[in-house]
Amino acid sequence: MQFIFSNQAEKEFLKLDKNVQQIITKKLQKIKQWGWFELKSLVNMLPYTHRLRVGDYRLLLAECDEWYIVLSVWHRSVIYVE
Repeated sequence: MQFIFSNQAEKEFLKLDKNVQQIITKKLQKIKQWGWFELKSLVNMLPYTHRLRVGDYRLLLAECDEWYIVLSVWHRSVIYVE
């Protein structure tokens, strides 16, 4: 399983504090190693198919064949308002 950041998600990720970036990176590595069980399926939120909770931040993802594309990285208070 691999995670690929969209251009927009990468910009959002790089705006975060370095500590938050490290936490998110460690969480993604953990999921790569142990499986996708922490990803939650989303219903009626296309193009997003899954979400990942990392502390107060949420990553919205789209599932592709053997990888996930990270489409958004935001604080939980604003992520679903898009």
